[in-house]
Amino acid sequence: MSVYVETTYGRTSKDVDEARRIYQSDITGKMIIFILSGLCMLLFIFIVIGFFFIAKPLKASLTSVAIRNLRYKNDASSSSSLYFNATLAMEIRIENPNLGFFEFPTSKGDILYNGHVVGEMRINGQRVASYGAMRTEVRTQVGYRGNQTSPVWLKNDIERRLIILEARAKLRGEVHLKALNNRTVNLKCLMHLNLIDEVIHRLWCK
Repeated sequence: MSVYVETTYGRTSKDVDEARRIYQSDITGKMIIFILSGLCMLLFIFIVIGFFFIAKPLKASLTSVAIRNLRYKNDASSSSSLYFNATLAMEIRIENPNLGFFEFPTSKGDILYNGHVVGEMRINGQRVASYGAMRTEVRTQVGYRGNQTSPVWLKNDIERRLIILEARAKLRGEVHLKALNNRTVNLKCLMHLNLIDEVIHRLWCK
């Protein structure tokens, strides 16, 4: 009889231990699922906050350029006689993909020819609406005159009646959300000035 009692007690202890292990395993599994669910929820919240409240990059581009009062001279006998000058009437477009409006003060930019600044532009301060875009007109004089040490590219460009200009500007302002985010909009565009037709026949922005 005593042997039977010991055998029964031994089986009962094993069953209790096994049940305890299964219960602890279930608790651990539920905790892991709960933690993973919490992390996914936090990640979702951060994505939503980032989408609405973290400033996204703004974009600036030239949408059109008109040429006014173009003059140039190509005198192969003297490098100092080479020159071109004109007035550029440009339209700049600024796009704001943010929830808050973007505001920048009056800023300056440069027009470059082969790395040389040949004109400056003044961009009046503006406010760009939330998820909106605005256009502003800018007028500037550009010109370059050769000298005795002028490189051969100036003569070649005027001879083929094609001047490649680059427009650069940085518009530093703020995106107004619940917290202010300082942002910079970069304008960087290339334009081909056709001296014969007096037009910009190719324009693209990076």
